[in-house]
Amino acid sequence: MDSLLRGRANGGVSIRAMQPAVSARVLRTLALSETKRMARAHTQPVHSIAIDRARGRFMLSAGADTSVQLYDLDSAETTATCARQIARKQQVPPGAGHTRLVTSVEWYFADSGMFSTGSFDNTLRVWDAGEMTEACRFDLGARVNRHQMSTTGAHMLIAVADESEHVRLCDLASGAFAQSLPVHGQGTSAVAWSPTEPYVLATGANNGSVKLWDIRRTDSQRQHLPAPSDSKVGDLFFARDGIHLVSIGLGVGVGRRLRKWSVLGPSQGALVFDLPASAPAGAVASAASARSLQAACTSASDGLTAGCEAVFVPNGDTAVAAMDVGDGTQLALLDGHLSQATCAAWRPGHLELFTGGADGNILVWCPPARETLSEAQAQARTDTWSDDEG
Repeated sequence: MDSLLRGRANGGVSIRAMQPAVSARVLRTLALSETKRMARAHTQPVHSIAIDRARGRFMLSAGADTSVQLYDLDSAETTATCARQIARKQQVPPGAGHTRLVTSVEWYFADSGMFSTGSFDNTLRVWDAGEMTEACRFDLGARVNRHQMSTTGAHMLIAVADESEHVRLCDLASGAFAQSLPVHGQGTSAVAWSPTEPYVLATGANNGSVKLWDIRRTDSQRQHLPAPSDSKVGDLFFARDGIHLVSIGLGVGVGRRLRKWSVLGPSQGALVFDLPASAPAGAVASAASARSLQAACTSASDGLTAGCEAVFVPNGDTAVAAMDVGDGTQLALLDGHLSQATCAAWRPGHLELFTGGADGNILVWCPPARETLSEAQAQARTDTWSDDEG
């Protein structure tokens, strides 16, 4: 890094060449926030969190207690243990909506007035965020593992991965099923819309199969990407360029792995990156067969971090690994949960990462802040963490 700085000062290194190194350096400084904290709102494991794309202000969380919590990230109060604590703004209380574990939550692309949730109660539900009331429901007849709304706003379709032999496309405009893709015989665990081709969908299965679809075609399947059959797809996402697809495998007997494909041209083998583990190998192996996880990616509009596309992946124990999507380099290992980390969400424009865990907590990660705790707050926080660990 120092050599790059000298080269830039001498005019020998361009800004474009400098940006990836600067971005990676910023991401390596991420640490558990000392001044900002999320008030505990869940009584059981958190399985999904989402931050609205339109403003980056509102966050949703959901999990095993069947509730859905809504937070205003710009609204915080000073407490005895924290300079800024964010409490829930509204909620769908346990039992008032879904009747079983909520596996995924998604904001509508265009604004923060609507969101959707999927659950093990076999339903996908659409909600009015202002009133926290149900607006629409799709009965799938199978447990929902993951779903995703359009990331571009080009259409009103929600892709749903469930335990059936098909991926269903739910149409918000009509309130009906628009299409059914005969995807995987053992159920689907992950779906992802392309950020550059709005009608291209990627699907990942419980048996490790990864496929690419163009839903406008009669023969919708476009590509079948080679992947090991003993590694369930935990999550799936496109890189910013839309050219590369990344899957996170939950292999049996091994740690979690990232596989990166090019979706241009004929199917080829994937680049494979092993995720680092903060727990003994046996602990990671036992956790690797868990249900789907939720990873998060940095945004191209983030300024300081725009030069490095990073993904944050719960690595099978109490930590979340930050990895460079370009070359698989580990940037950081964020270890702070009291039990298994399950999900992550990046807040664009704020250099903040939020992670959820089986401990029911949501943690905030950011570069070291200039703001500090008072002596009384620091002591009170130390006492609180000591009580939690006891």
